[in-house]
Amino acid sequence: MLVLSRDLERIGGEAKIVAYHDGERVVDAFFVTTAPVRGFEKLVLGKSPLFVIEAVMRICGICHAAHAIAAVEAFEDALGIAPPANGRILREAIGLINRVQSHILHLMLMLPDLVPREHLKKAVIDVVGLLNRVNDVMMRIGGAPTHPPNIAIGGVAREIPESSLNEALRTLQEVYKVWKGVREFVESMQCESPRAELLRKIEAPSVEFIASHLFYGDRYNIRVDAVKVVRYEEYRKSFTERVPENHISTTSLVALYNDRVVEAGPRARLRTYREFGDNTLMGIQLARMSEVDLALFRISELLEQVTPSGPVRTMSVTFRRGRGVGVYEAPRGTLIHRVELDDEGRVKEYKIIVPTMFNIPVIERTLKGVPVEIADVVPRIYDPCIPCSTHLVRVRD
Repeated sequence: MLVLSRDLERIGGEAKIVAYHDGERVVDAFFVTTAPVRGFEKLVLGKSPLFVIEAVMRICGICHAAHAIAAVEAFEDALGIAPPANGRILREAIGLINRVQSHILHLMLMLPDLVPREHLKKAVIDVVGLLNRVNDVMMRIGGAPTHPPNIAIGGVAREIPESSLNEALRTLQEVYKVWKGVREFVESMQCESPRAELLRKIEAPSVEFIASHLFYGDRYNIRVDAVKVVRYEEYRKSFTERVPENHISTTSLVALYNDRVVEAGPRARLRTYREFGDNTLMGIQLARMSEVDLALFRISELLEQVTPSGPVRTMSVTFRRGRGVGVYEAPRGTLIHRVELDDEGRVKEYKIIVPTMFNIPVIERTLKGVPVEIADVVPRIYDPCIPCSTHLVRVRD
């Protein structure tokens, strides 16, 4: 049996695959994350919820708003408060802008796998220009292109001027026109890409899906208590005896749902809440691109629902003891933040379960049987976010 150990390129963070193969196809595979631990769950202990929202956004430079929204949802649940209509509308819009940002950035990373080399430069330039326009919308609604400061407990931190709303709506129209052209171009080029052809032919493994909402997130649409987090070695314990220790020393945990492997992300959402039936590996990317269409329409719809001069935040907030759960559909799938507050309203315990923790076992199952030459594409098509999933560090042997 041959072994392929390769650092992965064009993903969010540091990881590698260790694949056992027969020279043609992968027989077994291990997805190993190597990013250093930063310890956000420990960093926020004893801190004010106001600090936590700013801190958890820094877990990731891609899904920043997703973590902030999951955090404020958890704190609002713990404190028994709810945002006014404008606050909830604007928060949902910010989250969906972040989803579009993330999906477009991922498309940029996937372009060498989907577009022939001679057309790659044009595709990259078009996608970068598109991302800049989306960032402009985020700046107007969220307060900054990344790590938007407008997300706040009780809604959003400030009212959006009507002029900014109108400019954002105008820019969204431009974004959709450019996006439509980019999507049509990329899809037309895929027939000339050997890797894209393989992705269209390979079926993803048969697993269940986890998704709580099409656009936002709802803790009542999943059973949070059915989510189980285990060490990677525990999940793969039946394989560790024949795998060198340095190959399975990973910094990520694995999340199961009802003790089963489940897929999170764009396809999970569209399979759960829409009629989406493409189960090929390319189907994951098609679902992601379809989500951009849906999100752009939904953002425009939301911004048109904002009541001028209406309240955007519940200002009466008393920090006290409580427990809360925030569930949000991040770009990569279902994201869960759990918090316990002490008598002063400071964080006593904080836990984060991210989509990549669900998808690590799915990635490994998908790798089995694929041609060796596209083994590196499989993790990339699932868009893993390694900084988000990093929870462990080995301190002694």
